[in-house]
Amino acid sequence: MRITGKEEALQVLLSDVENLLEDLYQSGFDTVHDSTLSELNHRTKQTAAYGMELLSVLLAQLSDGLAMRRLQMEKPADNLANLYAQLCWYISLCLDKIEIDKAAAYYKQEAAD
Repeated sequence: MRITGKEEALQVLLSDVENLLEDLYQSGFDTVHDSTLSELNHRTKQTAAYGMELLSVLLAQLSDGLAMRRLQMEKPADNLANLYAQLCWYISLCLDKIEIDKAAAYYKQEAAD
């Protein structure tokens, strides 16, 4: 089975973002660490550099919302949970697509041999 450098890099990036979201899930939206916000901002820039504009925008919105929420005494009704769910769904779809592409490449190579 052959995986290209591009697919591998995307898979690693998406897995890193997925792990970051898992950390956020465990800590909660109200007790976000500075390191988590810093990592979100880093991943926002990295996904933009990879050409994943939608993922970059969603991460930026989540980061901004979490930063604002930390400064408020009374927690507002916001859409952070919906945004979080969108991110999880998007990443899951992307990782599934990479796996499908790997399987298709494998079977094409098998047919050619």
